[in-house]
Amino acid sequence: MLKVFNKIKFILLGSLVISAYVFAQGTDTWALDNSAVKRATAGQFSTDSDKVKSKDIFDLQRAFFSAGYLGGTSFSANGGGTTDITSTAFNSGVQGAFGVPFANGMYLGFAARYKFNDSADITKDKNGNVSDATPNNLWTINSQVALRAALRISETIAVHYYFGMEPNTGTGSIYSLNKVIDKDTKTDYSMIANNGVWTHEIATSIKFGEHKLTIPVGIIFHADNTKQKGAIGDNKGNIVIYGNNDYISLYLNPEFNLGITAGPMTGITVGANLEFGVNNNFGENGSYTANNTETKYEGKQGKDRFDGDIYASFPLEWSLANDQVKLAMEPKLSLGLVVTNTGNDYQKIGSAQTTGRAGYVSDVRFVPYAELPIGTTWQPVEWWQLRAGTALMIQAEDSWITQVPAKTDGSLDESLKTVNTQLTTKAGIAGFFGMGFIVGEDFNIDLFAEVNTLSVNNLNFGGQLTYRFN
Repeated sequence: MLKVFNKIKFILLGSLVISAYVFAQGTDTWALDNSAVKRATAGQFSTDSDKVKSKDIFDLQRAFFSAGYLGGTSFSANGGGTTDITSTAFNSGVQGAFGVPFANGMYLGFAARYKFNDSADITKDKNGNVSDATPNNLWTINSQVALRAALRISETIAVHYYFGMEPNTGTGSIYSLNKVIDKDTKTDYSMIANNGVWTHEIATSIKFGEHKLTIPVGIIFHADNTKQKGAIGDNKGNIVIYGNNDYISLYLNPEFNLGITAGPMTGITVGANLEFGVNNNFGENGSYTANNTETKYEGKQGKDRFDGDIYASFPLEWSLANDQVKLAMEPKLSLGLVVTNTGNDYQKIGSAQTTGRAGYVSDVRFVPYAELPIGTTWQPVEWWQLRAGTALMIQAEDSWITQVPAKTDGSLDESLKTVNTQLTTKAGIAGFFGMGFIVGEDFNIDLFAEVNTLSVNNLNFGGQLTYRFN
């Protein structure tokens, strides 16, 4: 039974290596908040839906409905603190939003993005057997969802809920089920891979005058595990194999918008993104029974995670040519800190300890980051608007990696301690283009495109319709 499970493990790991290579370009940008790049350039659709997506519904008064398509040939530039600024995966999907006003100043808004990417593939012979010669993906789920519901309770208080589902970075599908059936040998076992990330967030916004404080808190479930279960004859087992990213994290992202007007500056935005890993699963856990003898697996590893940054941005606006031309900038500065401490691990099979005492690894990274988005809007006539912009991004990463191996008794061997320092820098540029058609005050058509490193080979595009009621 164990050999069969190891064979499944080999097939799975091979597919994960391929998937990791394909998705190594970065993290998907299906978050619904607008960054400074999006706010200051043409990287946005209708004003109404953007306000719902960015937790800013205080000045929405009319009901509206908006729907659009998001396409892309490969990658999309994306700035932001401790994230990779080079490129991020962003393929076909749809998005929509609506808002409804209620009595006493209340307002309900909803925005969502969805990319459908599921599949099923299984081959059976005439006897109903499913061969293990090739992976049989009975079902694979890799769709992505991002949605936000926003409720304005009064002129000063609003609450928001966000849900996101996407693949775990570099590990492939969110969920897949492989199955092998051989009725002659009484074989019926399956391999279930869970490699998704699920985010739940609740936020409160408080507005007083021209100032606004938003406090989002959230929990993220990072799944990176494979469950092998079933039977071959009288042998059966139920084993879970954990990767390096199976854990839960909590985050707090307060942001304060200070409405200070000084010349072209329309305010100051300061905030922080703080995330803590609260548990870590590791190794193989479970049991299997062969020849009426049960063997138990137990794997443990200590791991601490912290990922955070503090930032400030300064929106600037100019109006030229009798408001026909508007220019916007929002310089942003950020300083990030990433800390990962990994302690001793061990793996027990039965009553014997087969591996363990890996020692201690501390990885500390400082990540200063800056971006300069510049955008312009040209509206020569009332019914047509042209938007264009660019964003310059630069990031450095200074890291200290300390390793201390363990002795056979489990204590740390300080005499073999090593410290490695690294410095890396990155720079990026992105271009944005948008076109809007305004039909009175009720109907808008927005067309949108963006490119990474100003290369048309990496083009993303979209279109959206917005209609306002009452």
